[in-house]
Amino acid sequence: MKYPLLPYSQLVYEMLKLNPDVYTTRFSLRVNKRDVAQLRKAIEKSLRNHSVFSVQVDVDGMQAPIVPLDIFHGPYHSIDFRDNGETAEIDVAYNRILGDTRSELVMFEDICRAYQGLPLQKDYYWEYLQRVEQFKSSSRYEANRQWLEIEYGNISCPVHPQTDMPIKTDDFGNEGALLEDYTSLREAIKMFEKETLLPLTAFFSLASALAMMEYNHCQEAALTWAYDGRETEEEQHIYGSLHRDIPFKINHKSSITNHKSDLIRQARNQIRSGVAHSSYPLTLTKPHTKIWNYALNVLVRPTEFDMAEIIPFSFEVIPSNEEQKPAYALLDIEIIEEEHLTLRYRYSASHYKEESIKRFASLVRKYAEWLLKE
Repeated sequence: MKYPLLPYSQLVYEMLKLNPDVYTTRFSLRVNKRDVAQLRKAIEKSLRNHSVFSVQVDVDGMQAPIVPLDIFHGPYHSIDFRDNGETAEIDVAYNRILGDTRSELVMFEDICRAYQGLPLQKDYYWEYLQRVEQFKSSSRYEANRQWLEIEYGNISCPVHPQTDMPIKTDDFGNEGALLEDYTSLREAIKMFEKETLLPLTAFFSLASALAMMEYNHCQEAALTWAYDGRETEEEQHIYGSLHRDIPFKINHKSSITNHKSDLIRQARNQIRSGVAHSSYPLTLTKPHTKIWNYALNVLVRPTEFDMAEIIPFSFEVIPSNEEQKPAYALLDIEIIEEEHLTLRYRYSASHYKEESIKRFASLVRKYAEWLLKE
C-alpha cells in the first residue's frame, strides 16, 4: 500500500525537484580498521531495521516499500567504506526527507546496540503512517484544523525579526551562525521550568517572542517551535519525519514590569494548546506557508553527548571541506544541551547582517534574564 509523505518530508520533496542537493547532510568518519567489518554489519542491520531506508517515492510524492538491491545506497542516502592504510573511512550522506533530527539519534543508538550484538527495537514506521492517514478522516482532525485556522490562519503580527534585505526568493544563499553560551543560567532556567511548568523550548520561545517585539517595535509576535511528535513508546524508535513545527504567539499589551505572570501563562497555554492541535500541519499547508515558511523556529538539537561514555567503538569525525553551509531557513534558534548550554543562531546571510543577529541575540538574552529574575 502507498502512503503520502509526512508533512515536512513532503516539503523537502518539493524542494528537491528544484535543487537535488537540498537538505543533504554529508560527513566522514575515521575508524580503526579492526572495527570496520563489525561496524559495517552493525550499520547494515540498523538500516534494515528502519523501513524508511527501503522506500520508493513516486512522482506524486507517495511512498511504498521496496526490497532494496543495496541497503547502503538509496535515492536519499549513501554509505561508503574506504580503506585508508592504517585506518578506514566511512563516507555518509543522507537527506532530510528521510527523517528529523531525532531520527539521527535513533539510528546512532541502533548502530551502537547492533555493534555489541544487542537486539534492536522494531520500527513501526508503516503502522504510524496508517494511523496518520486514518486520523485525517476523523472529526478531531477537522476540529484541530478549524481551531488552528481561527488562532493562526490570518495572523498579521511579525513572525521573524525584521530582515536587513527584502525577502524576494526561496534561495537563502549561505548560512551564518552565532553561538551564545547560556551555561551560567542553566540552573536558574531549570528552577524556572519547575516552578512555571514551562519546558526549555517554551522558555526560549517566550524570550525570543519578547525580543522580536522590541526588535520590530510591536506588541505581538509569533514564531514556531519544533515538537518531536513522538507521543508513544513505539514512536520513540521510528526513523521518520515525525516532528511538527507548532505556531506560538505572544501578545504584550501592557507594561512589561507588571505582566510577567501573564506572559508566562500565555506561553504555557500556547505550548499546551499547540501540541493538542498539532495533528493538523497548519504551518506546512498552503496558503499559510507564505507566512510560516519564514517564521523564526526554536528547536532543541538532539546530541549524542549523553551516550558518549557507552559508544563501543572509537571514531573521529573528519572535518568537512565545505566552506559554508547553504541556508534553508531565514532564522533558527537551536538549543544545544551538552557540557555547556548553548544557543546557536542559524540565519540566512542573504537577509541578515551579522550585527543584526548579534543585536537580536542580545535582546533574547535580555528577556531570558528578565524572566529569571525574582
